[in-house]
Amino acid sequence: MKTTYTLPFFLLALSLLFACNPGDQQPAEDNQADSEKISITPAQFEAAGMQKGNPEKRTFSQTIQARGEVIASPAGQAKISSLFEGKVKLIKVKTGDQVKKGQLLCTIESGEFIRLQQEYAETRSALEPAKAEYERQKALLDDNVASKKTYLQAEADYKTLLARSESFQSILSMAGLNTLNTTEGQIVQEFGIYAPINGYITGVVAVTGLFTRSDQMLMELVDLNSLQLNISVYEKDLISLKTDQDIIFYSPNQTRQKYKGKVISYSRAIDPESRTITVIGNILPEHQPSLIHGLFVEAEIITGTRPVTALPDEAILTEAGNTMVLVQTSENEKEMVFLRKMVKTGESMQGFTEILNPEGLENVLIKGGYNLLTE
Repeated sequence: MKTTYTLPFFLLALSLLFACNPGDQQPAEDNQADSEKISITPAQFEAAGMQKGNPEKRTFSQTIQARGEVIASPAGQAKISSLFEGKVKLIKVKTGDQVKKGQLLCTIESGEFIRLQQEYAETRSALEPAKAEYERQKALLDDNVASKKTYLQAEADYKTLLARSESFQSILSMAGLNTLNTTEGQIVQEFGIYAPINGYITGVVAVTGLFTRSDQMLMELVDLNSLQLNISVYEKDLISLKTDQDIIFYSPNQTRQKYKGKVISYSRAIDPESRTITVIGNILPEHQPSLIHGLFVEAEIITGTRPVTALPDEAILTEAGNTMVLVQTSENEKEMVFLRKMVKTGESMQGFTEILNPEGLENVLIKGGYNLLTE
């Protein structure tokens, strides 16, 4: 019985042993290596416009990230209102118009303006007799003829009228009125409002016939030659902030168009809600014509530089959540072989990305690699 089953059992075991011999199977590491390789022909490489390159040394800027807006300086903004209550009679401008300092913007009819002219004319008329009486009483006092009390009263009356007259004259002059004509009895019903600065009309609230008050804005204008940056920086970055640092900024809608400026000042107080400080920057004169008041911008304040090893952004590929590059391992007349190699990346700047583990990276596919991964 034992002899009958010994041989088949032995043969079965022997056959299983040979079947499991690892020498007949391709190693798992070789399969994995093959899956990491990508092969193309030299003709495909040329036709697709692919390029190879090596990591290069570059200088990256150390920056503070900020955001804010382009606005005219306080001296380059003007909110137009009427000096007196009245009714808008004529509007000479519209939104978008360019105006020069002293140009007529609108006219106002005002009863208050008329009353002020009347009071000024009456005061000027009473001023001459008061002055004559004051001088007469002064002469009598010098001759010990008049009492000092009478002289002091005449002096007070005259100086009161003089101050009142000068006050009226100043106010009327602010409205652009020639007060010499007023003293001759010429009363006008309306006055003009003129541009206090050069600039562009950014908004017109006034309409013909509108009754306006002195605290009511009629229109607004800005001088685009006085544009500056008003950006916010978080308090954690305050230690790195200094005046005269370069600023690079752009509109989020046009990220490729970069503008330049410099830090000219910054607030010494932190906003309690946003925990930021306000930074004011100037803008290079050649960039100002391309910008407008109120434009939202992203900005980078350059605080220093550092050397890095980097590759063009296009060389950095992602697949299944992994960051990699394609490195050429071999080449002949019929085939070019590239191998996926995982990399660690740092910051990106001006079309290049920092490589934190550049060791062994040579003949990197820097253009056209994305197409190979998707095929």
